[in-house]
Amino acid sequence: MKKSILLVALLAMAFLAISQESHRYGVKSGILHEFTELNGHITPAVRYFDNYGDCEATVQTIDMGALGSYDNTTVTKKEQAWMYNESGKPKSFENPTADLTFIDPSPTVIDKYKIVDTGEDEVVLGRICRKFTYETLVGRRNKVVNNTAWIYKGVTLKCVMKNGHQETLWEVTDFQEDTPVSPEVFTIPE
Repeated sequence: MKKSILLVALLAMAFLAISQESHRYGVKSGILHEFTELNGHITPAVRYFDNYGDCEATVQTIDMGALGSYDNTTVTKKEQAWMYNESGKPKSFENPTADLTFIDPSPTVIDKYKIVDTGEDEVVLGRICRKFTYETLVGRRNKVVNNTAWIYKGVTLKCVMKNGHQETLWEVTDFQEDTPVSPEVFTIPE
């Protein structure tokens, strides 16, 4: 009897660990209105996610000045990503940060991204966020970007990225938490 109870407890713990590992966020779904500011230029975007971050889509509005603007869409489904706009066919690539999570990250993930929990809490959009620092690599030359991020239930609500002397601010201005998101948002055009 004791062996059966122990086995059931171990199986339950294993299932819990697996299910926690598979969730990137502690929020089932959401719609975030955000912007990126680089060198005084602001690029607005809307980010959608569902199934605790397993599916994400970001639609950035790129302003080309006198030439007008267009939407650039990136869809990620775990390790796979696609990028497209109105004029082109989707380009498929591996999601370079598919394993990056702030909800119980593994020692491997902590090491890979050099994640540091600063121990500081700050309020962003009326939500208590934990402040983290971490590194990502960008471009063909794998330049190091130093990030300071404010995280709410695994979801980044604000991030300051430093690449050499260049600083980029990325910030959410509105977060509709646990709101239904249409599956069409994650559909890749053919």
